[in-house]
Amino acid sequence: MSLRHLLPHALGERPCDLLIRGALVANVLSMEMERVDVAVKDGVIVGLGDGYEAVSQVDARGLVLIPGMLDGHVHIESSWMVPSRFAQAVVPRGTTGVFADPHEIANVLGPQGVIGMYESSRGLPLDVYLGCPSCVPASPFESCKVPMGVEELEGLRDGGYCQHLGEMMNYPGVLSGDLEVWGKLEAFRGMPLTAHAPGLSGRELCAYILSGCDGDHEATTLEEGLEKLRRGMWVMMREGSAAPDLEALVPLVKDVPSRCSRCMVVSDDLDARTLMERGHMDHKVRKLCALGVDPLVAVRMVTLSPAEYFRIPRLGALAPGYRADLVLVDSIPDMNVVMVFKDGRLVAREGEMVEDLSGHPVSPRLAERGPDLGEVDLGSLSVPAEGDRIRVIGFTPGSLLTRELEMAPPVLDGQVVPSREPDLAKLVCRERHRGTSRMGLGFVKGLGLKEGAFGGTVSHDAHNAIVAGMDDRSIKTVLDRLNHLGGGVVVAKGDRVLAELALPFGGLMADLPARDLARLQEEVDLTVASLGVSGPHPCMALSFLSLSVIPELKLTDRGYINLARGGIVPIWV
Repeated sequence: MSLRHLLPHALGERPCDLLIRGALVANVLSMEMERVDVAVKDGVIVGLGDGYEAVSQVDARGLVLIPGMLDGHVHIESSWMVPSRFAQAVVPRGTTGVFADPHEIANVLGPQGVIGMYESSRGLPLDVYLGCPSCVPASPFESCKVPMGVEELEGLRDGGYCQHLGEMMNYPGVLSGDLEVWGKLEAFRGMPLTAHAPGLSGRELCAYILSGCDGDHEATTLEEGLEKLRRGMWVMMREGSAAPDLEALVPLVKDVPSRCSRCMVVSDDLDARTLMERGHMDHKVRKLCALGVDPLVAVRMVTLSPAEYFRIPRLGALAPGYRADLVLVDSIPDMNVVMVFKDGRLVAREGEMVEDLSGHPVSPRLAERGPDLGEVDLGSLSVPAEGDRIRVIGFTPGSLLTRELEMAPPVLDGQVVPSREPDLAKLVCRERHRGTSRMGLGFVKGLGLKEGAFGGTVSHDAHNAIVAGMDDRSIKTVLDRLNHLGGGVVVAKGDRVLAELALPFGGLMADLPARDLARLQEEVDLTVASLGVSGPHPCMALSFLSLSVIPELKLTDRGYINLARGGIVPIWV
């Protein structure tokens, strides 16, 4: 778009729409702070300096002006909010754009789910740049509704729904030269190809990067992050609800600040409780500063760095010709947001939206309900004792990584049963998209569950129903109630439902304000905690126990999966 018509305003010959006076400006281009007025016309910054006039003026003396913040990798569905409610939660925190991978809803609804997210995001005071889901299903051992191949991805690309390729989780397929996987990469050649390479190193990492996938959020240690940076990746430092990896990776930019030009901070998965209690990108900047990172470096990693990686021109900085996405804060270390401007228009003040987004439409595509699976037969949940040792998922709080454990099974009346003493719970994953009701059965150690059961239809990445329980009756109650609700989270003891939260949009999202959703999440989490589970986000932690592309052992509706061992592994050793 030509900006020629803005020349008289840039030259100071005609008044602008907005003038922010007296703020200390965070210049992420020159990496310095400067006190300068900022003039805006037609949603574009036209000038910085003295002598500008405007219809609307803001006295920003004592405040700091930063570019609108950007989240370089997030799954909106993991907030359990539809896009408008997500925007309602993050925009007042200073977020003006997100690069969202909708592979959660794509697993549930196929390409129509991606289009539904696109339609639901239009017209919001938040730019939502969608990635085209590259791995639906995430691996051949997860059951989604509609597998999305090259043709489906090209349809979404050509329809203009997606700006980049979503995270390529099928790293075994990349390394083996799988024609389908490489066909997807070629279909998006010339566009940003986001990565997913947990633990890859040495020659395998080099081979993966050869594909062009170069924006990775899976580094969990300084050594891993540094190797990926050295080999040409952009390091997306993850600070999510279930995977707070930022502290381990901070030395990358604290020790060598110039690395911020190839680093950014992202969310991946954030729930409403985290957003309400801590914040969004504002929280990440606060944490970076508290860990000793230079404030300008912190701001660059949530503004210009993601804009440059995703090749969005004139975004993420404060300069003539750049979009007027502006955030006034009290200081960078504290990040208390005073005002948020989107395209030069005031959209949030003192933590509240200026306009009401509660009536923003949700695409009817997202409201499609899955098949009625009927009640679970209690006998189908049993695991007959057939050997001396079983495989068990080793759960570690605060990490997405699990271990493959082996142990002697507790046995009662010829059945393997959960047991408090070794902290062993039964784990069930039930297919819900195609009406098969197929179930994978296994066990998990480390949850701390002592009685009852809890579970939900948020179950990465295929989002079948996953339940952990200490007795089959409680597990059945949770599964039956989830089927009745059409999706959500449920906590039960015996035949009694103790708490629940319905997620009617794909079994993943609700059209509720973040505050209300956070309160309901807290009620569910506190109920789960009363059953013995520790940790701040037990439902989110449980949801990752079926994500087959994260090492080591996981459970899907097809049974135990360990990709390092080639896929399906039996419960008995």
